[in-house]
Amino acid sequence: MDVLTDMLQRSRARGAAFSHSTARGAWGVRFPEAAQLAVHGILGGEAFAWTERPDDARRVLAGDLVLVRGPSPHHMGHAPAADLVPFAGHPASVPPAGGALRMEFGTGCGDPTTFFCGAYRFEGDLCAGLLAGLPALTVVRPRAGAGLRATLEVFAGELLHGGPGQQALLDSLLDVILVQVLREQLAADVEAAPGWFRAMSDPGIGAALRAVHAEPQRDWTVAGLAAEASLSRATFARRFSAVVGLAPLAYVTDWRMALARERLRADDAGLAAIARSLGYASEFSFAAAFKRHHGVAPGRWRAEAS
Repeated sequence: MDVLTDMLQRSRARGAAFSHSTARGAWGVRFPEAAQLAVHGILGGEAFAWTERPDDARRVLAGDLVLVRGPSPHHMGHAPAADLVPFAGHPASVPPAGGALRMEFGTGCGDPTTFFCGAYRFEGDLCAGLLAGLPALTVVRPRAGAGLRATLEVFAGELLHGGPGQQALLDSLLDVILVQVLREQLAADVEAAPGWFRAMSDPGIGAALRAVHAEPQRDWTVAGLAAEASLSRATFARRFSAVVGLAPLAYVTDWRMALARERLRADDAGLAAIARSLGYASEFSFAAAFKRHHGVAPGRWRAEAS
């Protein structure tokens, strides 16, 4: 089980909305804070992007992607000091066949800047571990020949020309872009990435992590995890803690508790069923572990989370 895939699938990331915009002359856009992750792709022209301080604005060119970890207000414009209009509520049109909203910003003439915007929402709280290694605003410049660049070209062509089934295709392509840009950005700044991502490049520790994510219900011990990693118990425990930032069994417990929160929030399964799915001998042992970890019983947590 690839850990990044597991995180994305369990977080249920979806392209909640997207749009295609054209901006000319003097223009500036203030984007809302609602999305947990926003992706802006520059299809033509250039712009500046920033979060709170215009002094920190980043210049973005055609082919670049702007990744914004929310909830955070962020902005784009022809210049860092541009006057801003709110994106939410701005006049938009929908092509007759449906698909992406079409929006126009700015005044004047000249070469336009064109860009698409995608806003992701995640169900539950597993996305916290997924997005922890991202800065508030990141500019990703795909390498020539990289898969991300090829996906962007397909996405741009579909966005501009469309056809039957456009909505479904754009949804799928936006999900592909999310996976590719996260993979590229996390790999580009490994030191800032979450410990589990850094660990995936370690043959032994990565194998142990994949085993935990494939079978979270298994009765894991340090010795059992060390065997998955083909390392001695002492070497494995030391290396795992150094790379991941948690002791091996603490990681197992953290992941089980994350899955427990998702089950408690997402369905009405009984505590005994949740306990079995996570490898606990009984609902009482599960409830005790949950209360130690969260300071509140699972039934009460579920009631407060609903």
